[in-house]
Amino acid sequence: MYSVRQWFATATLAVFVCGASQLLAQSNDDRKWVDDHFPQVLQTLFPLESPTAYIAYRSHRDLYTDTLEYSFVVSREVSAQDSGQSVRLVAYVRHADAVSVYDQMMALHRESPKRSAESIRKGLRVKVSSLTESNCPAVRTQFLKFQQLQLVPPQFNVIVLHPLIHEFRVRAAMGDMDVVLYAEDSSLVQWALETRHELELCSKDH
Repeated sequence: MYSVRQWFATATLAVFVCGASQLLAQSNDDRKWVDDHFPQVLQTLFPLESPTAYIAYRSHRDLYTDTLEYSFVVSREVSAQDSGQSVRLVAYVRHADAVSVYDQMMALHRESPKRSAESIRKGLRVKVSSLTESNCPAVRTQFLKFQQLQLVPPQFNVIVLHPLIHEFRVRAAMGDMDVVLYAEDSSLVQWALETRHELELCSKDH
């Protein structure tokens, strides 16, 4: 026969195992919910498509959700002047505010599991800014550098686990290009990282 102490220990263990199983199931359900809705939220908050865009770039990371999502879009801006129309380059920059969008979604969903994805999206914090070639000459400099890049196709037979994902969308007169890259040493990725750095320097000055 069990002693009272043995019975209590067994009951406590059963409660612990049951509670742990429920928490794990809830955690898995939460992750699945966020995984299902994150791609659409990412596309809405960090869009790559724009009627006036030349080059759009976006980065985010799989699994390591503390990495802040980021994007910039280099577009043309047309304004009317007395002598006609004026066209200048402008860079629109977006990045998650302090906490990644993924982790923000997870926290809000756990707080209110019945809340819709659209409602949660409206509560996400993303910083948005713009820089023109007038107040940030790097916008045009990097645009011209892009046109001189020597692009190399991605390697085959290489496995990369949970990389930083670099997405590009280019719309030019002679053709369009949509690329997703994982290699940090790609000339296209290096250009994007350099451009991000230059835009951040301009933002600090304004």
